[in-house]
Amino acid sequence: MSNNLQLLVGLFGALFVCGISLGEESPGNKSFWIPTSTEASTGTPNVSTLPYLRTLSSSQTRNVVIERATPLESARDSTINELRPYVLEGDRLLSEKRWLDAKKYFEKTLRQYPDDRTLQLKIAEARRRYEIETRYQDGIFSSLTQKSALVDQLAIFDEVFLDIDVYHVDRPQYSILFEFGVRGIAEALNEDSFYPRNNVSIELKSTAQELFASLREVAESWTLETEDDVRRSVLWMAKQLRRRIGFPESAIISEFLCSTVCSLDAYSSSLTPVQVEDVFALIDGRFVGLGVELKNDQPTKIVRVIPNSPAQECGIDVGDELVKIDGHPTKKLTGTEIGELLQGLEGEKIVLLLRSPNGSIREVTATRRRVDAPSVEDVHILDAPGNIGYVKISSFQKTTSDELQEALATLAKGDVQSLIVDLRQNPGGLLQEAINVSDIFLNSGTIVQTQGRNGSRIFIAHKNRLCELPLTLIVDSGSASAAEIFAGAIQENGRGVIVGVPSYGKGTVQAIVQLTGKTKNEKPIAGLRLTTEKFYSPKGRPYGGVGVLPNVDVSVLQNAEPVRANSNQAYADQSMSESFEWTNDDQRDRPNTKRREVARPTNEVESDAFLCLAVQEANKQLLQKRKR
Repeated sequence: MSNNLQLLVGLFGALFVCGISLGEESPGNKSFWIPTSTEASTGTPNVSTLPYLRTLSSSQTRNVVIERATPLESARDSTINELRPYVLEGDRLLSEKRWLDAKKYFEKTLRQYPDDRTLQLKIAEARRRYEIETRYQDGIFSSLTQKSALVDQLAIFDEVFLDIDVYHVDRPQYSILFEFGVRGIAEALNEDSFYPRNNVSIELKSTAQELFASLREVAESWTLETEDDVRRSVLWMAKQLRRRIGFPESAIISEFLCSTVCSLDAYSSSLTPVQVEDVFALIDGRFVGLGVELKNDQPTKIVRVIPNSPAQECGIDVGDELVKIDGHPTKKLTGTEIGELLQGLEGEKIVLLLRSPNGSIREVTATRRRVDAPSVEDVHILDAPGNIGYVKISSFQKTTSDELQEALATLAKGDVQSLIVDLRQNPGGLLQEAINVSDIFLNSGTIVQTQGRNGSRIFIAHKNRLCELPLTLIVDSGSASAAEIFAGAIQENGRGVIVGVPSYGKGTVQAIVQLTGKTKNEKPIAGLRLTTEKFYSPKGRPYGGVGVLPNVDVSVLQNAEPVRANSNQAYADQSMSESFEWTNDDQRDRPNTKRREVARPTNEVESDAFLCLAVQEANKQLLQKRKR
C-alpha cells in the first residue's frame, strides 16, 4: 500500500452518476492515513503523527437530510401527543416498504424535534431497511458474502470494531452497538430477499423469526462491556441460526455489522464493494459511463449533464425524464437497479428512452466511455457593469483547486474586476480541496477547525493569496460539507459576501475503509463509511444543523415574482473526507477540462434571484474598492 491520506467532508451528489452508483457520497488501489491531534496545521500535517488506517475518504448523499444532534443514548422523547401523527405517517411508509421515503419523512420531522429519541430510532430503522435492500441488489456483495468463510467475517468484525473504538467521533457503548446490530438481523430476517440470497427456503421465514426472537430474549439478560463480549454473543446467535435454519454464519455477522455501523450516526454506514469503487471514481473525477447525474425519485430525472460527455454529445438535457434503459422501464426499478443497468464496459452502447419537459418522447443511443468530470464549470464574464467573472464549482474533488486556478487565468484575460463563485447544490467532497480553494483567496487567518477523538486541528491560510478580486459566493440548502467550509472561511475572514439561503449544515468528516478480512479477493468484501471528526468555522462555530448563514438572504424572494434588475444596469446575455497525499499521485497530469461556451438567454440573471443579488453585491464591492 502506498502511504497517502484521503478524508472527505461528505460528497452528497445525486443518488447516482451514470456509470457510477453513488451508494452514499463516493469514493481502490489506494491506502490512506487519518490524522491525530496537532496544535495547528497549514494544510500539511506531520506524517510521523498520523496512525495508520487502511483506506479513507468520504461521502454522504442528498438523501441524508439531518445530522443527528445528540447520540441516541442521550436523546430524549418528545410528548407522545405531539409526535403521534408524525410517527403514524412514517410508520405507514415503513409498512409499505418505502424505506427511503420514510427516512426522509422522519428526518424532516426531526428538524422540528431535533433531540427526540423516537424519531432518531425510526430514522435508524428506515436506513437499515433501505441498506438491506440495497446490499442484496448488489450481486458482487452477495457473491462475496457467500464465498467468505466464517474466519473472514470474524476478521472483518474485528476490523470494524477496532475502527469504531479508535476513530469514531463518539466513544462507543458496546451494549448499544449490540442492540443496534441485533435489530438489523431481525430486520434482515423480515426481508423475503434475504432467504434465497442465502440459499434458505422462504418457507422457513416464520420459524427463523420465532427462533431469533427467542435468542434476543435470552441475550437481554447479558452484560456486554467489551468487544469480545459482543463478538461471542453475535457468534452464538449466528451458530444457532445456521444449525437450526441453515443461514451461513457469515451472512448473519455481516448483517449485524452493517446495522451497527448504520446506527452510529446519520452519516456512518456500510458500503458494498461497488459503492466503494464509486466513491473513489467521484473523488478522481474520472469514470466510465455516460456522464449524467440522476435524481432517484419517480419520475427519474436528469439533474446534471457533464460537459463533453457521451450524454451531452447525444443530446441528453437536464430535466429529461429517464423512461427506459435498454427496454427496461425505470418506473418499476430501484435506484440500485437503475445504476446497474447504466453501468457497463467502455465502448458498449446503451439505448435510452427519454421524456422531455414538454412531454415529447425520444430515443437516444450513447456509447459508454471514460469521462473526465470537471468540478469547475461554466466559466465566463457576465455582461454586466464591472466586468464580473462567474465560476460554478459543482463539487470538491482532487482537481478542483487546479481547475479553479485555470479558470481564474482564463478570466484574467478578460480584465475581470470582481468574481462570483456559485456553490449552489455543491454537495462537498474533499476537505483538503476546500482548504486549497480557500487558500487561493485568503492571505491569513483560520480556514477550518476539526475535532475528533484523536484531538483537534486548526488549518491556517498560507500567505500566498493568488486572487485579489472582490469575491461574492452563492449558496443554497444544497451547499454542504466542503462547500460550507469554503464559504465559512471566506465569510468569517471578511474576504467576501455570501448571498443565498442557509446552507445544508453537515459539520462532520467521514473516512472510507475497505474491508477485506483474510480473503485474497481483488475486491474488498465490503466498505465502511465512518464519521471521524466534526468541523467548525474559523471562529469555532459548529456547522452541524446550522450551516453557513448568508450576508444577503434570498429566501424572502424565492416565492415572489422573478427579480428584475435595476434599469440602470445592463444585464443582457448573462449566466448565472480531507485529502493529504504524499505520493507521486500528486504529480500526475490533471485532466484537460474543456469548458463549453454557450449562448445564454438575455433574461437569465433577471429571472435568477440568487444571481441577480450576487451581481448587485459584486457591484457594491467594486464601488467600495474604488472609494478606497
